[in-house]
Amino acid sequence: MSAIGHSRVTPLIPGSPRRWLPLLVLLLAVPLLMPIATDTVVAEDTEPPEWGNATRSDDTTIEVTLYDDESIATNTIQADDFTLTAGRVENVSVTSINAAKGNKSGARVSLALESKVDKNNVSVSLRNTANITDTAGNELPDEAVTATGMDAVVPKYRDFNVTRVNSSTAEITVETHERLDQLRVSIGGASLDTLNISAFTERTGNSAVYTREYTFPEEGEYSLLLMSVTDRHGNNNSFSRQQTFLYDGTGPNVTVTGPRNATVGEPVAFSAAETTDGQGVESIQWQVGDDTILSGENITVAFASPGSHEVAVTATDPFGNTETVTRVVSVTGNGTVGNVTVQQPNATVASVSVNGTGQSQVIQPQVGALTSGPNGTLERLTASFPSNESATLTIRSRQPPPSFATATGHTGISRFALDNGAVPTADVLVRFTVNRDTLAAVDAEPGAVTLFRNSNGWTPLPTEVADRTESHIVYRATSPSLSTFVVGVERVTAADADSETATTNETATSEAAANGISTSESETTETSTPEPETQTETAGEPDIVVTNATAAPSTLSPGDRTVITVDLENRGTASGDHNVIVALNTSILTTRTVTVPAGETRTTEFARSVPENRTGELTVDGQRVGNVTGDSGGLPIPALPSIGVPNPLSLWPDGIVGTVLGGLLGVAVGLYGVLKALAIYLGY
Repeated sequence: MSAIGHSRVTPLIPGSPRRWLPLLVLLLAVPLLMPIATDTVVAEDTEPPEWGNATRSDDTTIEVTLYDDESIATNTIQADDFTLTAGRVENVSVTSINAAKGNKSGARVSLALESKVDKNNVSVSLRNTANITDTAGNELPDEAVTATGMDAVVPKYRDFNVTRVNSSTAEITVETHERLDQLRVSIGGASLDTLNISAFTERTGNSAVYTREYTFPEEGEYSLLLMSVTDRHGNNNSFSRQQTFLYDGTGPNVTVTGPRNATVGEPVAFSAAETTDGQGVESIQWQVGDDTILSGENITVAFASPGSHEVAVTATDPFGNTETVTRVVSVTGNGTVGNVTVQQPNATVASVSVNGTGQSQVIQPQVGALTSGPNGTLERLTASFPSNESATLTIRSRQPPPSFATATGHTGISRFALDNGAVPTADVLVRFTVNRDTLAAVDAEPGAVTLFRNSNGWTPLPTEVADRTESHIVYRATSPSLSTFVVGVERVTAADADSETATTNETATSEAAANGISTSESETTETSTPEPETQTETAGEPDIVVTNATAAPSTLSPGDRTVITVDLENRGTASGDHNVIVALNTSILTTRTVTVPAGETRTTEFARSVPENRTGELTVDGQRVGNVTGDSGGLPIPALPSIGVPNPLSLWPDGIVGTVLGGLLGVAVGLYGVLKALAIYLGY
């Protein structure tokens, strides 16, 4: 019996056509999907990448942009691909940029340099071995782009020198490794000045040399400090290079010893050994007459003829300053014209025989004074007698007449009575001494002494202090002719009297006129060794040191303000100037010139703010007074070029290539899903 109304179900047999149906669908889908991917490629990329520009990012980084219609193959960019006209590329970092130039994409390449460069314009180009391409394989052409403003190297010090031209002028030289736009030299001393580049002459070669001549306005010691320099691109550097210059325009102080009278053929000695100069005596030269030149401190000469002969000595110091003194020597010969004979029967009387020459003749014995009294001594006389006329003089030391005080109002302390007969005389110079005890007895100062001449009454004569000894005061006075002379003293208080000072240049005028020589000659030749109390001004040198320097506060951060106190002591024997230098590391923050008298101490203060972004040791003349640190308590680390780890997604290419790869990846994922489902369905 068969069942009616039920259809027969046939089971699926493995290997039947239904099993391969999904595989057939997959095989049909692949050809259909291929046009989808291939349709996205519009055309083949044959255009090479192109250069953009180069710009300065910082002192050691140059940014270079590259462009392409599609995209740059950033993995082909290496540090060794680039060459620079100055410096070397240490490493690179690359960043992709979109729509950087119109519709073009590209890359920004950061070239990190090994160090700062000393050129303002740096050109970037490709090495011969470089191979930078776009994603289609087109190579970047060999061209060049230039970054400006790259010079970040400060001028380097080569030399700072001050060379003497003459006693008051020096040549100042500054040398650096490159040309400068500005320099500053500070001058301190007897006067202050600041020099800039405007007056310097530039000479370039392997280095840049700047020179100028500078004339110092007044005598003294100067300190020249090279403060700072700036190159043509604005990089500046500070220095603390110092030189000194001494402006000495004063000649030596010439002292001559030797006779004023000589005999024909007699050897006589002259010496300038006591000549002095603050910087030393370089040379001494003598001229005797018109044609005899001798050198050395001491000379010996013999005059061949009678008459007046000049002996001139010139001393030169190390700076070329000279001073000349001339001595006139009266030479006589064998009792003829010009002969002066002095006989002294006792200390109070002298008899003199003179053969006149018409010129000044000195009346003085070979040893000692002419005449001496209880309160005064006549040392010598100088006078002119008529030529070829003989004269006989009698000189006596006596007590002054009582009428002298009444007639003059002065106390007479000594009288020199002269009898020269009827022989006329002129240009008389009287040199005499007075005991200090005598002046003290009448309560008088040295300046109260006056020599009076008896000529129809007592006439005061110009009288000056010529020299001083421990027991005597030496005077000189001028008179129109020989006569009887009295030494008078006016009673004055110490406050009104002349102080006992060294003889001035003007004191030599009268005696010089009588001897026919210049004032400067007389000043030297008539002066003996001064007494100790007149030598109050002695040559010395300053010795200034910084004894203490502090900063409050001493621990600072950049931008903080501090007060620096500096104590200076002069341990020398003369006043001087010291240039105090406050510096941060090797950079000068400020300077100040402080004058310190001998044996004294001076204090000066500086109120300064530490520059921003600067750390290190704060010093005064090289002595540390504080520290400047950053917020972390240490020195800041200079910023390095940013070299980050790239985001993996950022490596996915942009543009049409990225679109194609994205489409293919999507197809592959879809196929993987179909195959996986089919495998599950079939039981794999």
